[in-house]
Amino acid sequence: MAESTSSGATTYVPARSISLPTRLIHPKAQRVEEELKKIQALNSSSSASSRIQLGLAKLVELYEFVNEQVICSPQGQQALSLSRNAKLVEDALDESILLLDVSDFTRDLIETFTEQIQVLQSALRRRGGDLSSVQAEIQTYISFQKKFKNAAARQLKSLARTQPKKKSAVIKQSGDLDQHSTMVSNILSQSNASSISIFKSLLQFLSSPGENQKKNGENNFTQAIHSLKAMVLGSYPIWEQISTSMLGELAVLNFSLEAIKDELSYLSRRLIQHRASLLNIVTP
Repeated sequence: MAESTSSGATTYVPARSISLPTRLIHPKAQRVEEELKKIQALNSSSSASSRIQLGLAKLVELYEFVNEQVICSPQGQQALSLSRNAKLVEDALDESILLLDVSDFTRDLIETFTEQIQVLQSALRRRGGDLSSVQAEIQTYISFQKKFKNAAARQLKSLARTQPKKKSAVIKQSGDLDQHSTMVSNILSQSNASSISIFKSLLQFLSSPGENQKKNGENNFTQAIHSLKAMVLGSYPIWEQISTSMLGELAVLNFSLEAIKDELSYLSRRLIQHRASLLNIVTP
């Protein structure tokens, strides 16, 4: 499902069905399904940034449970160590690299942008300084913001081209261990799909930060950019009024990005643990 704005921008939201097969009546499978449904239910959040932040937080909880209670459990270790499940583990390792790369890229991108926001905030707080130098900082910020949006848009396109791999086949057997293999396979597949959906939402938000966000309870950052451009052109004679307004807009955006960056840091650590657990299976 996608949420369209009047400006034509589209915000991706995780609306894909994420239910695990009903035949897998297992407490761990049920717990994972509950966590995935919580992520899906975030569609009703009040704003895009809060929805993304909560979605990342839920992914952190999901991967913590999957790693500790599914992959590292004795039964999970036995199932994933079966030679016929080698392709399943290989695919899970490839997916973990993809998710880590996107998480780290996005976190670094946000960190660079927040640094630029803070530089501009300092410039706008100056009193009685050289107006031309402040205007130069504003122009630098506008140019950087365009590069930031383009970088996020490129990463989004790259991620959109990434098709989830066809789930590795698990040989059907009648034993409990093989049933557990099927459950683990589904859990890994659905966790990966949900993670990609959240990352798409995040990158869409970053590629058009604040676009038409008033209806979602956020400041209209697009209007703030227009005001900054007008300041550079000298269209606003009242510096105090406009600088105060811009500081408010930037503070809201900076707060949202810092919160998202923190959640990405937590998620990266969970993904590293997830990958390490998988590597321990193939390199005992």
